[in-house]
Amino acid sequence: MNNASIRIGVLGEATIGRSELINRICRPLNSAPSITSIQAGPMVDVLDFERLEGGDNVWVEFLIIPSETRHPSSRQMLYSIGLDALILVCDSSVPRTFLRAAEWIEDASSTASLQGVPIAIVLDGSLAADWKANTMLSNIIDPLVASRGARVIDLSGCISAAVLDTRQQRLLSLFYEHTICSKAQKRTAAADRVC
Repeated sequence: MNNASIRIGVLGEATIGRSELINRICRPLNSAPSITSIQAGPMVDVLDFERLEGGDNVWVEFLIIPSETRHPSSRQMLYSIGLDALILVCDSSVPRTFLRAAEWIEDASSTASLQGVPIAIVLDGSLAADWKANTMLSNIIDPLVASRGARVIDLSGCISAAVLDTRQQRLLSLFYEHTICSKAQKRTAAADRVC
């Protein structure tokens, strides 16, 4: 079977839990959280996504982009490989993880191929947080939502470190669907320009 695919770049601070989150998404039956490690290079993981409205499944490729690197231009190279969306992972219980959020989005969006791609700010972490009631967090998140059209996906307050609940899975599924539609619209617009 030759499934369609979307490629999502995963951004965030080192040791924030990006690979653990992607592990929970791609391997929901895995009973233990992944081992935390400092990532030396990009990591890739794949989810066989069952469309919400039926139809053929879609491969969701997650490219976890290193946050710290000795070669700053290496991130720009990863941004240019054809990402269809961006996920920025922040820990709702650790405010410092939000401090570079705008910088991450600006860095990625400076690449021509990423301008206008769907962006999700994923609030992760074991403590549930109402980011709208937290002035510091809303001062960071609200401008990203307004200027970049970013979606906030609140996964905070996880009951299990290994499994996402139904609500959390649905929030992510809606973002994948949005990304699939956005990619199809871009492809149609590009075909119209060629003709």
